[in-house]
Amino acid sequence: MNLYKEHSNFLSKESKDFIGNVVLGDNFPFYQIPSSGSLGKQVKDGLLNHLVLPRPEDRSLTENVTSQFYMPTVKILDEFLAAVKIKPYFYLRIAYNLTYNNGFDKSGPHTDHDYDHKQVIIYLNNIEDKNSKTVLLKNNKIHKEIKPKQYKGICFGNLKHYNHNPKVGKRVVLIGTFI
Repeated sequence: MNLYKEHSNFLSKESKDFIGNVVLGDNFPFYQIPSSGSLGKQVKDGLLNHLVLPRPEDRSLTENVTSQFYMPTVKILDEFLAAVKIKPYFYLRIAYNLTYNNGFDKSGPHTDHDYDHKQVIIYLNNIEDKNSKTVLLKNNKIHKEIKPKQYKGICFGNLKHYNHNPKVGKRVVLIGTFI
């Protein structure tokens, strides 16, 4: 799938307030996880994560949402997808990721699932290091490099991708996968 959409002016004031006051606030809980990508099979690249909705294969029949911030988070994703005229049928996984200078230049190339899906990445903070790009691969070659910008959202199909970790500061993104 060659889908790629980008938009920078889609967030409501309520969503921007939630991002600024809650997600980027001092008390938002991030947890260290050892790797990114499908089922943790990728290289150990270390990042901080706040899981909102686990992958379907990682959920039990009774466990679905794992964060009290599910509703405002889905609102952010829905605002972006409405702006680029895509209607999600079903969210597969939702998480906030925080990357920083952790000794690794970049994350390992990965897909977020081992099956067909679409992905949204929304850049939430003003990233100091503009070289902490998201890189999309096609046939294991660089297809597109996306520079981070606060409140910019991107959507793409089932492509391998990776991100460059910032050398200074932090990079906070909202990740949503869906079909």
